[in-house]
Amino acid sequence: MKIKVFILILLILSFKLYAVDKNPSEFDTPTQETRFSEITKVLRCVVCQNQSVADSNAELAQDVRNLVRNQILEGQTDQQITDFLVERYGDFVLYNPPLQPKTYVLWLGPLVLLLIALISLIYFIRRHAVTTAAPDSLTEEERNKIKHVLGE
Repeated sequence: MKIKVFILILLILSFKLYAVDKNPSEFDTPTQETRFSEITKVLRCVVCQNQSVADSNAELAQDVRNLVRNQILEGQTDQQITDFLVERYGDFVLYNPPLQPKTYVLWLGPLVLLLIALISLIYFIRRHAVTTAAPDSLTEEERNKIKHVLGE
């Protein structure tokens, strides 16, 4: 019984939820539809923060999809659309923001943290090696004490 419930839970949790476009409209050409799907996949939902606009069910994501759709139908280029959205929502709306002075922390932060972790690891390994080092050799008195304790 427990196994059946467990399998049922796994099946329910394995279904992936997709965003439902509340305002679907037909594009004039398949190229426009392809452009729409590609643009919405590279845009981050600023409400969900870890989903693309194409996958998000948030109302703001629906608004962004409508904006992209309308701008494609108006004949704007992909660059014009992304520039408009960056101007409106900032670089955070892009999954791959450009390397600029204001995004240096975003791009270089993980590298700096990795270097700090590596330096800390080396420091603690060396400190541990120094504090746990065995003495070079025993004195004659220490050898006699060991023989006495061992009963030799």
